[in-house]
Amino acid sequence: MTEIFLPLLWYIGSFLVVWWGAGLVVSSISRLASNLRLPAFTISFFVLGLLTSLPEFIIGLTAINSGDPGIFVGNLIGGVVVLFLFIIPLLGLTNGGLKIPSQINRFVLISTLLVAFIPTFLISDQRLETWEGFVAVAAYLALFFIFSKHKAFAEKLKTKLTKHKSTTYYDLAKIMVGIMMLVLASRQIVESTVFLANVLQIAPFFVSLIAVALGTNIPELSIVFRSIYRKKSEVAFADLLGSASANTFLFGLLTLFYQKGISIPNNFAHRFIFIAIGLILMYFFVRSKNKLSRSESAVLLLLYLGFVIVELLIN
Repeated sequence: MTEIFLPLLWYIGSFLVVWWGAGLVVSSISRLASNLRLPAFTISFFVLGLLTSLPEFIIGLTAINSGDPGIFVGNLIGGVVVLFLFIIPLLGLTNGGLKIPSQINRFVLISTLLVAFIPTFLISDQRLETWEGFVAVAAYLALFFIFSKHKAFAEKLKTKLTKHKSTTYYDLAKIMVGIMMLVLASRQIVESTVFLANVLQIAPFFVSLIAVALGTNIPELSIVFRSIYRKKSEVAFADLLGSASANTFLFGLLTLFYQKGISIPNNFAHRFIFIAIGLILMYFFVRSKNKLSRSESAVLLLLYLGFVIVELLIN
């Protein structure tokens, strides 16, 4: 009993830390964007999207150092499923529908979904080569330039920061503290998830694709609920899209770090189909009325449930 009780206590405590850290990040990002007169959507998409993907990066580096790169591949592919078929629909379902920010026009939406889909496409042949890492990184950088085509976003941010130093240092410090809390607590959640899965004798690959992917997206999930509470759904949606795109960037970066070909042993066909259908549905749902309704959110959640059931049956 003690063997499970203590990890459960760590689990609960880590969730509380993540919740607190997410609160710091959301409030600080919103205030910083307002003070600097920069769009909260853009800051959340790139800055927050990358920062909340740090747990995936940490897990990926650990997997490479341990000589098991399949863990980071499964985690990042699973992250796409979790973000688009679970967390975004959950935001739409609990928020009475999700209004799409004006910055998400058809071209930006297609570009973002394609970038998020690239890792799935690259491993559809169950083999990942080093050069494909360059493709993933280049796709993310191209998306960055699409968003900052009029003037480099980094240049805008630098210009604004130099003019508002005294008012931004405090918010930046809070963001960094919040991110550190998210990363440390999320890692503990992942470790506890893996431990409990082993105790309950759940298949290891399923843990990587489902449980670890859920665990490493705890920051995004926490930011969703914090944003709903603070009525900042734009921040949450931008972070989720940014995080999905950042997964592609990390996928490419970690592939380049590994510097060897990676074989994916499990049959990937059904996962490819689920992810492709999910992203296509997301596009048509969002573009229909520039809003993801509750019923559409429910459809995506049911697709996620189907994905999990299929994984359970296969594994």
